[in-house]
Amino acid sequence: MQAEDIRPVDLTTGAGYDSQWALMRDLFVWLDLRLYYFYAHHQWLGPSSEMKNMLGLVVTREEFEHQLAKSAQRGLEEELTAEESGQLGEAQQAIALRLQRTEGTDIPMLQLFARCGLDAFEQNCVILAYAAVLDRKYEKLLAYLQDDMTRKTPGTALAVQLFMPREGNMEQYLARFARSGRFSRLFRRDALERGDLVLHPLTLEYLSGGRIEDRQGLTVYDGASRRPDGPLIVQGDTAHRLDRIMEGPADCVTCLTGAAGSGKRFQIEHMLSRWKMRGVFADLEGENWREQAEQAALAACLLDASLCLYHLDRKDDAGDPAPAPQQMIDALCRLETGGGRLFLLSRLPVRARVQRLTVDLALSALTESERLELFRTFLRDSALAPDVTAEELAAKFHFSPQQIRLACRQAAGMAGLSEQQTLDAAQLHAACYRQVVHKLGDLAHRVPAAYTWDDVVMPAAQKRLMQQACGHIRYQYRVYHQWGFEKKITYGRGLSILFAGAPGTGKTMCAQVIARQLNMEMYKINISQIVSKYIGETEKNLQAVFAEAKNSNCILFFDECDALFGKRSEVKDSHDRNANVEVAYLLQQIEEYDGVCILATNLIGNIDEAFMRRITYVVHFPFPDRRMREQIYRHMIPAATPLADDIDWGFLAEKFELSGGHIKNIVLSAAFMAAGEGCPVGMRQLLRAAVGELKKNEIVVVREELREYADLLDNDGE
Repeated sequence: MQAEDIRPVDLTTGAGYDSQWALMRDLFVWLDLRLYYFYAHHQWLGPSSEMKNMLGLVVTREEFEHQLAKSAQRGLEEELTAEESGQLGEAQQAIALRLQRTEGTDIPMLQLFARCGLDAFEQNCVILAYAAVLDRKYEKLLAYLQDDMTRKTPGTALAVQLFMPREGNMEQYLARFARSGRFSRLFRRDALERGDLVLHPLTLEYLSGGRIEDRQGLTVYDGASRRPDGPLIVQGDTAHRLDRIMEGPADCVTCLTGAAGSGKRFQIEHMLSRWKMRGVFADLEGENWREQAEQAALAACLLDASLCLYHLDRKDDAGDPAPAPQQMIDALCRLETGGGRLFLLSRLPVRARVQRLTVDLALSALTESERLELFRTFLRDSALAPDVTAEELAAKFHFSPQQIRLACRQAAGMAGLSEQQTLDAAQLHAACYRQVVHKLGDLAHRVPAAYTWDDVVMPAAQKRLMQQACGHIRYQYRVYHQWGFEKKITYGRGLSILFAGAPGTGKTMCAQVIARQLNMEMYKINISQIVSKYIGETEKNLQAVFAEAKNSNCILFFDECDALFGKRSEVKDSHDRNANVEVAYLLQQIEEYDGVCILATNLIGNIDEAFMRRITYVVHFPFPDRRMREQIYRHMIPAATPLADDIDWGFLAEKFELSGGHIKNIVLSAAFMAAGEGCPVGMRQLLRAAVGELKKNEIVVVREELREYADLLDNDGE
């Protein structure tokens, strides 16, 4: 075979390359010619060897001696004759001429060369590795040239010999593959450690199609052709600052911090759209964050995109969130992103030292006015029922922009599935609570809101007071923001209600009524899990309860709260001092909580005076009189329950002075008796259940007091 047998590059064409494949066809010719000259000048064993065809598979004694005797292999450029150099030069000149006439920069390989800043040697290494992927003929050629038929990929040593310029240093060029940088990361690291040139999957993907598809933990956002999922309604000052940063130095690192869902990524996406730029978002959560970051940096360099890294926060030894460590920040700031910017997105502020120019931006929690604007915007295309107000939703749910958008979208979807004409309050609140993530169930349990105002039997004044308390939440925006009270009252805007009354007077039921009226979830605090004998543990548990309550946007219900809010005593020892500290801390938490707290006590006289001053509403639950007891009896009977005609509600209410809780037990017990007997609920069952309820409390019923109904008990052997 002679060099003339290789198809020459066409020197006569004047057109540029219209595709990467057209370029690769000429590069194949140039590469084949270079491989042929390397073959021609290679120090082979010699034609007299009978084992020549087994090179790379069998090592003979003759070959062993030859390898010891031959001189060190030099670069191909030093071996070429003047004629051979001229032929290679003509091929390169023809390719260069066509490249000059190529319009646009849509050829991925040329874009890669420019964005990664590769010199001629590095470009040739990429061409060699890519050619070995495109044409399988190179597998045999490379295996033969490397004296190893099992080695079908180009080695780093072969690449240096093929492309090292004249007078080059073999050792220095081999060291390029060991250094971390834009060039070496184009190849698989594990292959380079073995001395092989294998393109990184991202590099190969980009060369093959000029793009990189999204994958787990890595997303590409093209601001030139894509729009964010929704308009930028709030946080305009942050958007303005990001634009100012984009006008500044390109090597600036931007640290954007804020709670989950606060809009960090949303802000970056809007900024990329405004500037018609690409961005690569990478999730660094997990142990393999370094590998994920390096892969994302390569993608950003190939795409000429900004690099946005999120989930930087770690966990400390106790499992609590902690800022990104110094080692992590140092590694991320060393990443090369080409011409793009570096954005570090985290929940906690970055406390580590940053060696580069850094700008810190914090996305604070939304104000109520901003939440209202978001609710109004995302509900704009939905038909709302009369009981829905965006003001009430903004006051209740201290959501992030993402949570508000998802809640409104889900509510609209639920309404569409139910074929309703309007979106009501129940659907909206249900959708909102689906966005809530909390751990309140560890210290409390949820109480279903099963009752309405129609189930409440108590004086009208107390009922009006509770309805007024509900208005404290529903009209919060109007009072604080529209009427200007936010300037007068900057602390303690939450709603706290104290229910005081004897056991069984309806305190828990009324708490459920308020929860249903406000369409809010209610959690009953387990006092036994809060109070601890160990110093500081009670405060820690209380802090956890109120922190989770802020996330859950729920009602906190403290039953028998005098166990927690008892009067502070005179300090006689360390136990008294600690108990007083617990009370003071709880008073502070109640006052700072912006949500709804309902507290119930059987002994209002035991409540600390300082606590009473911090309560918004105090509702006294009187022991029910005869008229109220009769109403309770009637309200406790469902409409579907069969009733006998002999029930004397007035007699039951007058004769048995019981609370609503006892009456509930009587009615339920009578219903089961009647069901077992296969008859309607009548006076006999109710009377027997009432006597049994009194016996539980060691109260004796005198037969004569039952008057004409005494015989009902006699018939049952009482």
